[in-house]
Amino acid sequence: MSRFSTKEEVIQYAENAAKIDYEYFLSKGMDLNPFCTDGARSQWKRGFDNKGPRQFESTLDFDTIYQRGKAARKIVDLNK
Repeated sequence: MSRFSTKEEVIQYAENAAKIDYEYFLSKGMDLNPFCTDGARSQWKRGFDNKGPRQFESTLDFDTIYQRGKAARKIVDLNK
């Protein structure tokens, strides 16, 4: 059983988490990408760069790390 039932729930989670990440980035100087493993950092970056799914990925709708990167990009763009 997944912790999210819809892609909208994933997006809402990602947007909330990205807001917190952005606050830490501004107030504490932490990296905007909150992940420490290469795979997670890379997946977050792919979302931040709005890259599509790889050949072996059918969808990224339920990929919380990717969606969190995508949400972070929206926040950065809105605060330029």
